[in-house]
Amino acid sequence: MGKIVRVIEAFVGFVSGHVQAWLIFLLMWMVLVEVLSRYVLLSPLAVSNEIGGFVLVCITFMGLAYTWRERGHVRVEFIFKMFPLRLRWWVRFVSVILALLFALILIKAGYDFIEDSLFFQERSERLRIPLFWPQLALISGSALLFLQLVAEILKMILGRTSYKGDE
Repeated sequence: MGKIVRVIEAFVGFVSGHVQAWLIFLLMWMVLVEVLSRYVLLSPLAVSNEIGGFVLVCITFMGLAYTWRERGHVRVEFIFKMFPLRLRWWVRFVSVILALLFALILIKAGYDFIEDSLFFQERSERLRIPLFWPQLALISGSALLFLQLVAEILKMILGRTSYKGDE
């Protein structure tokens, strides 16, 4: 099971971490080009808002798993730290199970969203891109989060998870 955890975390780390870094870099350059074209050339790019929005949604959803792995999501722990260690483990375990169910709901909702977009042949306003392409980030990011949560559960069962403040 340890090998499964390492494979999942390596995959999630690459897709949800490294790919997102490149997308942020792309978004930064796109904003720079937009600013230069708007204020230097006095001719704004008509498509930068649309593509920037798509990239931002992709960064947000695809980064969920990496943020979970790095413990970057918002947490409130002041009461939690008063619990005994064993109770903390169970509270965390139940929390991860609930997060796993939430990820499944996100996957299903994303699937329904894409299904509707395909059925109605929805397209973006300016570029006329089929909207299911940017919407795939919803399912992909949710699936990556699901995989990371599975790895988290396996680590908890194997006893390989250490948390700050557990000492």
